[in-house]
Amino acid sequence: KCVLDVLSEPPRNQLVEQLSKFRFNASPLFAEDSKVRKIATSKLYSIMRGIAVMIDTASVIAETTASTDAVAHRQVVPRFEMFWYIALFMCSFFILDMVLALAVEFPRFDLFVGRTGQRSFNLFAIVQQTLVIIGMFNFPDGRFTSTFRSVVHRFSFLRVLRALVTLPGMGGKRLQRSIGELYVMIRALAGTLQPLIWCTLMCIFILTVFGIFLAESTATLISRLNPPTEVFPEESPQGLLLSDWGGTKRCVYSLLMTMLGGADWGDLFNTLTGYESATDSAICFFVFICFTFIALLNTVTAVFIQCAFMRLEKDRVFAVQREVQEKQEYLLAAKAAFENMSDGEGKITQQDMVLYLQDPEARAAFQRLRLDTDQVGKLFLLMDTDTSDGITLQEFMTGCLRLRGAASCVHLEFLHQDLKFAIQALADMVMLMEDQNEILTTPRSESPSSVKQAQQLGILQRGLRLLSDQLKELDINVQEGLSRCQADIAVHEGLSRCQ
Repeated sequence: KCVLDVLSEPPRNQLVEQLSKFRFNASPLFAEDSKVRKIATSKLYSIMRGIAVMIDTASVIAETTASTDAVAHRQVVPRFEMFWYIALFMCSFFILDMVLALAVEFPRFDLFVGRTGQRSFNLFAIVQQTLVIIGMFNFPDGRFTSTFRSVVHRFSFLRVLRALVTLPGMGGKRLQRSIGELYVMIRALAGTLQPLIWCTLMCIFILTVFGIFLAESTATLISRLNPPTEVFPEESPQGLLLSDWGGTKRCVYSLLMTMLGGADWGDLFNTLTGYESATDSAICFFVFICFTFIALLNTVTAVFIQCAFMRLEKDRVFAVQREVQEKQEYLLAAKAAFENMSDGEGKITQQDMVLYLQDPEARAAFQRLRLDTDQVGKLFLLMDTDTSDGITLQEFMTGCLRLRGAASCVHLEFLHQDLKFAIQALADMVMLMEDQNEILTTPRSESPSSVKQAQQLGILQRGLRLLSDQLKELDINVQEGLSRCQADIAVHEGLSRCQ
């Protein structure tokens, strides 16, 4: 039922899903082995695209810094025509790159996902850069005075973010592995946007609840002890109380500053209790401090960490890179163990393995490879695939990958299916033997050889029945092991959810 529900459930972003799968009823523009397709998907072109993104990002930072510094020093903002031509060249390159990517993918037409999954973000950056160029040539001296240029330039951060988002997917596999930590951080931060919205909404509600109570208490205290139209000096206790806690907006703002560390909560407590007795306000403020620093902030931190890990676990590229890296590290450890056993001979025997595993450190190294060191003979036989009484490096590494760890549910399921096939084959053979036996034992003029053959077939039939019973018993044991394995997985998943 769960599988059918998932299959029948529509995609979350159904419009984006449909638009990203749009196809024209036409043939591809370039063949699979065409030079244009090879260039567009080559490692060199990907590196060149990454360099162009970094140059454009540097030009945005340099132009913004120079222009704002001129205003800060009260100078006339220069035109910086050099940045105009750099922006024009970079924008032309990115437009051509977008057109080339769409042409290579034709007849598929995708403006949202693309090869890197960030095509829509790149499209927004190109549109912003195009508008910047239009503003530069139409309002050359209105860098900050022109409304069009000032509004468009405020979105220049899109081009800086483009470098941060698209850089991990550019270049070859070696470059992607070297900046894998950067990719992890980017994906983790991208996965916290939705939790950030909900956590912010929750914090606003909590601040509003405490803010309403403190605003009511402050207004009641001031109204009871002072005339409604009296104006207080700024340094008086009443003025300080109203400046920090006068009104719901000021209360919420003061509580927010306390939560985020923008103001010392001791100073705010002094202004809250500095005028007359405010026991209820003091208690409310202390409850807010304890609740915020002990419960709220720790809960929010845990939620963000959990969301980041969940996003990374679901990320396909990260999962593939992690799997490849773990396998490479495992094979390097297996190679080191083989070299220690072989002493440079390139082949190990069963005696070499037994002598090597007598060392406690060697046994610990084998256990790190997730190999059973209690059955060395069987382990050696399983690795010696060519039955040459010696294991080569390739056989050892392949055997480690094949035999590491305990039997999983998949292995038990394979064994279960093989046993079912063997039992069915034996049942067919038993039926065939029974038919032959019945034919041979039918009363008629028989030769001695036929009687002897019937006896032999009867013995074979009884042996096959015994073997069939043993296989059925083994099948029952495998099914019980499979059930226990599935139960262990269910318990593990339940504990993971509880954690």
